[in-house]
Amino acid sequence: MLRKTIISLLVKFCYIVIDLTFITAIYFGLYLYRISHEFRLVFTWRELFDYGFWSNLTYFSDYARFYIIVTVAAVFFLHRYGLYRSGINVSGPDEFWQVTKAVIYSIFTVAALSYLFKSQVFSRFVFFAFTILATLTLWFWRLIRRQVILNLLQRGYFQKNLIIVGAGRVGQRVAGELAHRPQLGFNVIGFADDDATKEQQDFAGLKVLCRSHNLAETVAKYHIDEILITIPSERELIRQIITQCRRQDVQIRIVPEMFNLMTSSVEVGQLGPVPYMRIVKTPMQGMPLVFKRLFDVIVSLTGIVVLSPLMLATALAIKLDSPGPVLFRQKRVGKNGQLFDFYKFRSMVPNAEELLAELAAANEADGPVFKIKEDPRITRVGKFIRKYSIDELPQLFNVLKGDMSLVGPRPPLPNEVDQYGDFEWRRLEVIPGITGLWQVSGRSDLSFHKWMELDIYYIENWSFWLDLKILLQTVPVVLTGKGAY
Repeated sequence: MLRKTIISLLVKFCYIVIDLTFITAIYFGLYLYRISHEFRLVFTWRELFDYGFWSNLTYFSDYARFYIIVTVAAVFFLHRYGLYRSGINVSGPDEFWQVTKAVIYSIFTVAALSYLFKSQVFSRFVFFAFTILATLTLWFWRLIRRQVILNLLQRGYFQKNLIIVGAGRVGQRVAGELAHRPQLGFNVIGFADDDATKEQQDFAGLKVLCRSHNLAETVAKYHIDEILITIPSERELIRQIITQCRRQDVQIRIVPEMFNLMTSSVEVGQLGPVPYMRIVKTPMQGMPLVFKRLFDVIVSLTGIVVLSPLMLATALAIKLDSPGPVLFRQKRVGKNGQLFDFYKFRSMVPNAEELLAELAAANEADGPVFKIKEDPRITRVGKFIRKYSIDELPQLFNVLKGDMSLVGPRPPLPNEVDQYGDFEWRRLEVIPGITGLWQVSGRSDLSFHKWMELDIYYIENWSFWLDLKILLQTVPVVLTGKGAY
């Protein structure tokens, strides 16, 4: 255990040293550029180690003081977001956003202190350039690290041997998830289960190796590093496992009984001496919700102004292409089941709603939604504006009114909601959006169940950074027209 702790600390120390090296090079590189207005990539050893060279430079003492602040803040926030862990714990895009947040918060710290002490040595260029360069550099070397670790894990290096207690539904699901995620670094050896009927069964190549009472011997025999218990209701059994494995160098993890609910929607607290878990519908509440609304108003208002020429051109094209109104207005279901008027540019023939019953048999979507790739009701202009989501632009007015948000679950039709179960109804706990996880993950190519799962994940794991990531990912999806029909 001590050896593993020392190795973990050494790895963390190396990561910090690498980060500090890059931060130092970028910080003082920008400083030298600021005072000389030229990039110098080569310095003599005498210059670099000559105290007089640095002490005679303009504003050097101020920059050196704030250098200490920015490095301490950067290391703090990078550690805060788990970027010094030895394994691979998040996806590449998520790691990028974590690095971005850490750098932005670090530079905000310096900016705030610079303002507080009325320091005028920093230019906006230095703040902006440092944010971009530090973010890209710190993320890029982690991208290289990720690929190196993945290659080593796929070759069998640094993997931890793991045994799962409980070969039931949850245990098998966990084993499957770990098998498809080699980046987590676990090699599932098999199961421990007291059900005699499972001893001869094969679970996707894994077998029951022992019963719970002789788990300690199995841990020693197969050099198990971690035990994962998937039957938390068996409290006495868990106590026995902990007792018999206490003397061995093995980590014990317990999967909670309601593990499907154990996301960011669970809040741990205490009522006096009694611990509890509170189910939170969504983190989209309080001041974060106010900030989200403010962001929606600013962006939607800006979008209406900037995109007004495109909307006028679209309206003219629709009017010239087919008879009927330019805008299509429809009742949709919003937050908590409230109805509102939903706006789109008309992309179908005027009597599209009446023709729906005739096309019901040709529906290509599963669940209570209607989708046809070659829908005969779509006009020529409609096909183009639907492919590139231009028909969605009037929904910026829905956002401005407060009926919708920029990001969120798509607002369903009332007849679709009538067919919802308890799981699907959760989509209506938040304000619907123009774009969302479903749109950046496949749009109309997704199954109805997958669509619902993505919406629920968004609701339970919402953050401003998730909204921003979805908005940025929407741009290439819209430009390519992938999955739109």
